[in-house]
Amino acid sequence: MTMSPHKNLLAALEQLRASHGASAFRDAVRILNRERLHGKEREPRKKFSWSMYRKLYHLQNGICPLCSGVMPFLKGKVEIDHRDPNRHDFNSVQNLQLTHRDCNRRKSSKSIYALSKETGKTVREILD
Repeated sequence: MTMSPHKNLLAALEQLRASHGASAFRDAVRILNRERLHGKEREPRKKFSWSMYRKLYHLQNGICPLCSGVMPFLKGKVEIDHRDPNRHDFNSVQNLQLTHRDCNRRKSSKSIYALSKETGKTVREILD
């Protein structure tokens, strides 16, 4: 039985970490994540209509899920965020949330390693 390419990469990452240390491992995880984010099986990104912004705003009662602050309903101040950017149906309403633009940018700039430390999940759990 052959392993999937994803499992092969995870095994290679574990070997890399053991032989080259955590720094090389973090770099390799970033590359793996970048490849997953740009995979062919995922829906292409799209611009959302203003009605989708309104729908999410009302579903969330105008509250940013990342900081729990009240959001102004103004273009340029809010953004639609994908809760899980690796889902196959990532443009579904269940995978979207409206956030402050700044909150979304802070969230997006975190590495998988930092997210692992913050959430207590292993890198494998985050990638799966």
